[in-house]
Amino acid sequence: MANENLTSAKRAKNDEFYTQHHDIEKEMSAYLDYNPDVFRGTTILLPWDDPEWSNFTKYLAQNFDRFGIRKLISTSYAVESKKYQSPYQPTLFEVREPHYDENKTRVNGKIFTLTRDKTGDGKIDIEDLEWEY
Repeated sequence: MANENLTSAKRAKNDEFYTQHHDIEKEMSAYLDYNPDVFRGTTILLPWDDPEWSNFTKYLAQNFDRFGIRKLISTSYAVESKKYQSPYQPTLFEVREPHYDENKTRVNGKIFTLTRDKTGDGKIDIEDLEWEY
């Protein structure tokens, strides 16, 4: 069964955050082998803890056009909503945006969406992700 690859990755690292690109690619290939249009025209929701660091978000964004995805939505938690506190390091992706707010980034979750070629480089990929609090 195709899901065995992700189950193995989870056991190995015990967290989606650490799922390796290779494991994701293997799993997705199984779905695409079964039906090459499985993602075509779909909206995919990824309820991750931290989509900026998620290999799933990166993989699907990089393959957005190839898979024919209509919309990619990836959500994040608010850093201060967790019971345990850990150091938080915002990504360059976040801090380079004009609407970045050092306080909001700790108390609000974020919604990342990918639907269009924001950069105008002729392809839809990770650089075109947009986000809001």
